[in-house]
Order: sequence, then C-alpha cells, then structure tokens
Amino acid sequence: RFVQSLLKMDRPIMLILDDFQWADALTIDLVLGDILSSVFDQKKSDRFMFVGMYRDDEVFGEHPLSMKLSNLRQSGNANVTEIPLDGFSKRDITDMIATELKLPRRIVSELGDVVHKKTSGHILYAVKLLNSMVRDSTIYFDLKLCRFDWRWDKVCTLKTADGVADFIVSTFSKLEPEVLHALRILSCLGFQCDFDVIELLDSSSVESFQGISSALQHLADVGIIEIAGGLVEFTHDLIQQHVYEGFELEQRKKLHLQIGLFLGWKTSAVNLLEGDFKKKMYLSHSTNDISVISERSLLCIATDQINHAGPEFVEASQRNVFAAWNLSVGKELSASFNFGCALHYYDQGIAFIGKDVWINECLVDGTQL
Repeated sequence: RFVQSLLKMDRPIMLILDDFQWADALTIDLVLGDILSSVFDQKKSDRFMFVGMYRDDEVFGEHPLSMKLSNLRQSGNANVTEIPLDGFSKRDITDMIATELKLPRRIVSELGDVVHKKTSGHILYAVKLLNSMVRDSTIYFDLKLCRFDWRWDKVCTLKTADGVADFIVSTFSKLEPEVLHALRILSCLGFQCDFDVIELLDSSSVESFQGISSALQHLADVGIIEIAGGLVEFTHDLIQQHVYEGFELEQRKKLHLQIGLFLGWKTSAVNLLEGDFKKKMYLSHSTNDISVISERSLLCIATDQINHAGPEFVEASQRNVFAAWNLSVGKELSASFNFGCALHYYDQGIAFIGKDVWINECLVDGTQL
C-alpha cells in the first residue's frame, strides 16, 4: 500500500536495498514479487527503479534471490540489468593516493602497489588502511620536502587486517581449480614455508604437486600470499586457517602424506636413520642464487607432514619407518638442547609404533635366542 501510494504521486521512485544476499525468501518475495507486481499493475514501471546490491559469491544455485532473478528475466515484465563491481585496480588506488596527497603518480606508484596488494583493491579497506597509516605517522608531512612522505620500512611490514582477510577469503570461489589446489598444498605446509621446498615439490613427478610455482604469482597479486626473502607466507593467519579447514579431513591427510613421503625420501632416508645428516644442495631455478636445504630441515618438514596425517592414515608396514624419522629428528633436537620439541617427536614416534610392538619385538628376540 505504501508503494502504491507513492506511485499515485506520479513521481520517479528509486528503492535501494544493500546486502540482499542475506535476505530470506519471504523478504525477497515481498520486494521482487509483491512490490514489483504493484508497479506492473499500475503500469508505472517506467517511473520505478529498484537497485539491489549483493555479493555474487554468496548467491548461486538454489538461493532464493538467484531463482527470483531468473524468473524475472524470463517473465519479460522487468528490464533486469546486472552490473558487476570489481575491486579497484592498482592504477585506481594509485590515482586516489596521488590525488589525496597531491603528488605525481610516479612518486606514489610503489605505495599504491602495496596498498592494493594489502586490500585486494577493496576501496573501503584501502581508505581504512591509509587512514591508519596517517594516524600512526607511517604517512606524514615532511617539512623539509614540503610534501607528504612515508616511512618505507613500516610500509613494507604492514600486516593484513582481519577485515581484509575475511574479504580475501570471500573471493576464493573465483579462483581457478588448479590455483585453489596449489593454495591448499601451501596451507598444509603451514603459515610460512621455504620457497625452495615449494620448487622441490613442483619439480616432482607427482601430478598433484605440479604447477604450484606457476600459481604463486597470481596468489601474491590478489593478496593471499607474500613472497619475500626466500619465504612464502600467507598475508594473514585467518586466510591460512580458512583454506586448511575448508577442504575435507581425508583430503588434508592424503596431501600431508604425499608431501611427507616425497620430501622424506629426498633425504636419503637410510643414512638418516643412522643419524648421518649430510647437506644436499637444491638449485633455485628462479634465481641465480644457490639455496641450501639441509637434509635435517627436509626430514623435519617431512616428519611434520607425516605426523599430521597420523598413524591411522598410513600403512602398518610404514609405521616403523615413520617412527624412526621422528626418532632421528628428536635426537637432533636433543643434541641442540631443545628438549621440549624433542619430546614431542618422541611421543609422535611412539604413537606410530603402537603398544603391541614391544610385545612383538620381545617375542621375535626370544625366538631368535
């Protein structure tokens, strides 16, 4: 009745609703059903505009809004126009900063790149980040230069905020399947890992590991990870947590086991069981530098991966081997006086052996005697 009364005033009407993806079926029927029907009945559709804003990654399939929009298109009663709104580009962010600081683009271009990467081009988060940089004097007015300047060391160490992390997580559905798979592998390696380990995985003949390196730059461009100082790390721990917990437990354990086996056997496991930690050199093909990954480090990473998979997920014939890996890592840590971590690996190794092994070993020894 309210809308009908407004329509009788013979004036243009615009109705705007934000966050339409959260509306329930009843509200959607009211707005896109009853209200629009009133407009059509009074033949006032040329004076009525409805603007609904929603997140397209949350509206798909059998979502009430998706179904209602489909029905509207098919009916032909309404002129339905969809306008996708993407994040601001690097150039857009740079232009905004240049305008606000009254500086040429060439001076603020690097700052614009960092802000874009940290916010994925989301304008609200970009403004929020820039305001926080002004408040903590990361961006300040330099009296000697008579212009705004910024402390580059602080800019380079900016952390991704929780809100930005949540926004980045919401974009995962738009990632290509192979990029998402690479992201899941990275999440299994933890919040941070050596770039050389990733290249080592990428160079393997295991199909599920191939193509990881090629996906890294895209993941860095959209602000999911950072690559610096020979390390690859997630921009926020919430992102790593969401990726890791976002796929099935069995798939996670399978990936952990595959990673652990590949890296473990790269360490000459037979020698490792005797405590012979010799260093191997793996060449990083992306740079001219030679990165040295010790077998000790690789075995530690491999053992962690196997431990994440757990004794119940590996074959019984392999459990003693993985127990020996834990023993080797534990001994090395004990030698470095890191007894707390060493105890952790000893406990993990005992978990792989199981309780029955002590009885079985005693029986074997008794038979041999």
